[in-house]
Formats: sequence, structure tokens, C-alpha cells
Amino acid sequence: MRSAAVKLLVGRWLLPVATGALLAFALPPYNSGELGWFSLVPLLFAVEDCRLEEAFRRGYIAGLVFFGMTIWWIYHVTAAGTVGLIAFLALYFGVGALMFVMVNSLIPGLTNSENQFGAGAAIRNVLVAAVGSAGWVTLEWLRGKLLFGGFPWNFLGVTQWRAGPLIQFASVTGVYGVSALVCFVNVVLYFTIRRFIVQVRTRDRQWRLSWEFYVAMSLICLAFWHGVPQVFPHNEAKQRIVRLALVQGDIPQTLKFEPEQKPMILERYRTLTEAVMAARPEMIVWPETATPDALRYDRESFELVTNLAVKSGAYLFTGTVDITAYSTNAEAFNGAILVRPDGSLGEIYHKVHLVPFGEYVPLGKIFPFMKWLTPIDGSFERGRDFTVFHAGELRFGAVICFEDTVPDLYRHFVQRDVDFMVNVTNDAWFKTSPAAEMHLANAVFRAVESHRPLVRASNNGMTCVINEHGIIRARCAPFGKGSLNFDLPLPNDHSQTFYTQHGDVFVGGCAAVSVVAIGLAAFRRNRLQSRV
Repeated sequence: MRSAAVKLLVGRWLLPVATGALLAFALPPYNSGELGWFSLVPLLFAVEDCRLEEAFRRGYIAGLVFFGMTIWWIYHVTAAGTVGLIAFLALYFGVGALMFVMVNSLIPGLTNSENQFGAGAAIRNVLVAAVGSAGWVTLEWLRGKLLFGGFPWNFLGVTQWRAGPLIQFASVTGVYGVSALVCFVNVVLYFTIRRFIVQVRTRDRQWRLSWEFYVAMSLICLAFWHGVPQVFPHNEAKQRIVRLALVQGDIPQTLKFEPEQKPMILERYRTLTEAVMAARPEMIVWPETATPDALRYDRESFELVTNLAVKSGAYLFTGTVDITAYSTNAEAFNGAILVRPDGSLGEIYHKVHLVPFGEYVPLGKIFPFMKWLTPIDGSFERGRDFTVFHAGELRFGAVICFEDTVPDLYRHFVQRDVDFMVNVTNDAWFKTSPAAEMHLANAVFRAVESHRPLVRASNNGMTCVINEHGIIRARCAPFGKGSLNFDLPLPNDHSQTFYTQHGDVFVGGCAAVSVVAIGLAAFRRNRLQSRV
């Protein structure tokens, strides 16, 4: 009786909680990426003998723990929204656990009560791992798309954000391919450990090879074989160098738009910018909404920025609120503007992918009470263009805030033949929480997917330079004011990656496999029930 209760406690609670916690520890601020390779194993053991509804419930618990540990910092913006978002996102883990049970029961051969080994069982297990990984990737893609623009944050593959040589194949598959590999290894480890447990229980002294484990290790080796020559090239040709200066203002969010703080903010950016001029940068980058007022329509902001550009002889790129002041109904945008060395204004970008409850109120006109879930008074409008900026002979694209976590959006800028990308962001909304480093971890994959360097200027962290292989070349200390001078080498290979050209083709294949598998599983389940 007691053993049954303990088994129920372990399966229903401890194992799902372990999966959520292990996966969270694999990400910033802990960065124990090795845990990602087996973080799903406890949950797979928890659901192996479950009915579908119980598998969903156990997966949901894992999701609550994972998202509770990784996005708790959103409460700095909205407490009610944080609770609702965690509860919603955990559904994906529930569905993922349910899909594994369906797939595991779909492919005949080894069942949970049989002791069958050999090539047939290994092939069967590899098929389950492949189909299960396809399902997981499909769910991640959906999570990045559904509900007010999606939440493409902390996918399974992001646990490997610091493993540069491993993740280079993301230039073909996107981050989703890395998620698939990590998920595949998790499922194979589950089968391998389960086989070992069966052999111990049956006292089988004839130890057999786990062929599915060798398949998984071979895939990892292939990923490194593909990536190492890219990250560590033997003969590197001379590259065009761009001399950059990045400024990190560290203005608390509570002060950014207070009128009485405006002189302090402008003075800080003036001082930090003048400090980097000695290195004679070609381009100076300020973070998101660096100027307290709309740059184009505020005299003090305009004079400061244009005078600094002229004084430095450099292009100055800054985030700012922008307004269509002369239209019938004035519209506000979260924007970024390039100021030329002669003080004239260049191109302007208006943010395309807005953050719900942070930059606009979803369904605010239909449900006015929704504004109570957000700290903002009004809403920004969406931009419509993927702007290319011209700094002399250089071409670059820019994304604002969390836009560098959205793979499909990001690639549309790179398609316009840019030399590098710039991200201006303000993570001060979330104070000194792990949000800034998590943001960086997700952004690393955009550089790998596009094979273009990514320059990031943040209000309070992480201001840094990421090369085209996802390697961080330089960074400012987070959560403090500072500046960074860096000579950025541009890649000689200006061709566009498969992912940049074709997008989520890999995800499409995974989705097709998932739909077929779910359909077959449902058909088989109904057929078995009809025989009873």
C-alpha cells in the first residue's frame, strides 16, 4: 500500500517537477546546458504507463515548474499577466507529454511490459524518438506563433546557446533543429536507461548494445563535424572591419519617461558617447527609447543627438519613440533612427512585432478592462516595413527589443542583403532579473541562423557583439552604465543561409510527421476500443 503511494507521488509529482527544474537550470542564469540533454527523461518515465489525460496532467505540472522558474520576472510588468501566461504556456508541455504516450503506443514492437532487445527494438525506439522530437518541435513553433503573436522564448534548443560548434546547423533548420536534436537524445536516453533497468531487474547477465544510443551520439558528432570548421576556420581571408561604439545608459524604467529626469538622461548619454569618441568609431549605437521624448519633435533631444553625430564624425543609431505628428490621427511607434555624420536624419524603422501588454493592449477596443493588466497608458502602432539602413557603404537591419527572439521575422531583414544586424533593447523593465541574459541566449541563434553578426545595445544589459557563428566577442558589464568599443569583422561570405532563404521548412516537415502520427494513433486507438 505504502509502495503504491510512493510510486504515485514520484510519478505524479516528483518526476514532472524534476523535468521542469532541470530544464530551467539548463538556461540562464545557471547555464548548465548539459542538463538539457536529459531534462525530459524524468517526465518520460512519469508518463510511460499513463492514460492520455493523466499524461497531459503530469506534463502540465512540468510546464508550470519550468515556466514558473524562467519567466517569473514578468511580474515586474504585470502580476496577473504572469500567472495567466505561465498557466497557458504549461499547456504545451501537457500536450507534448500526451503526444509521447500516443507515439509510444502507436509503433508496435517493444511494449512497457516486454523484455525485447536487438536491432528491431532499437529501430522502433529510434522511430519513436524521431516522431516524438518532430511533435515537440511543432509545439515549439506553435508556441512562437499563437496567442497575440506568440512567445518564442527559451525553446529546448536554447539550452545549448553557449555550444557554438554544435549549433551551426541552425543555419539550415533554425533553432528548431537544435531543439529536435536535444529532444531526440532525451527520448533515446529514456529508452537506454529503461533497458538497463529491465536488465537489472531480470538479472540478465548478457549485456547488449544500445544501438539507439549510438545513433543519438552519432548525430551529435555530425553536428560538431559540421560546426567546428565554421567556428574555427583554417584559412581566414582578410575581412572588412567596422569600428563600433555601443552605449549602455542604465536608466531605471521608473525614471525613463519622467519629465524631471530628462536633463539627467540626456547628460548621461552625452557623457558616455563623448567617452567613446577617442576610438574614432564609424558608428555609435544607443539602446531602445534612449531619448525620453520623440527625437524628431523634441528640440533638446534632436540637438543633442545631431550635435554628437557631427562632433564624432560617426553615424549615430538610436532607439526612440516616433510619432506621425502631422497625420489626422497621430500614431506613436517604437522606433529607431539613424543620424548621419553631417547631422541629417537617415532611415527610420518602426517596430513590427509588438509585445502584448507591454507595447499594446490586445483586444483593448473590444475589452477595455484588458488595460488593467498592463502598466502602459496607451498603445504603439505596428510598423509595416523591414527597413534597411545605409551607413556609407554599409547596409544593416535593425530589430527592437524582443524582435531578435522571433526567427521568421528576423530573417526577413537579412533577406534584404544586409552586412550585419543591430538590436536595440531595454530590459530594464525586468530590473536585474535573468531576463536580460535569457534574451541574449535566444538572440544568439539569430546570428547563427542568418550567418550575420548581431550588435546589441541595451539600456541595462546585455550590451554585446555576437559574431556570425553565435559567439559573443565582447560585452559590457550588465546592470550598470558603460560603453564598449569594438572592431567588428564582417563575414566575407555574403551568401544567404538556407534558413534565411526558405524559413521553417524543417518545421513544416516535423508538422507533417506529427499530423500523420497523431492521425494514425487516434485511428488505432479507436479501432482497439471498438473491439472491446
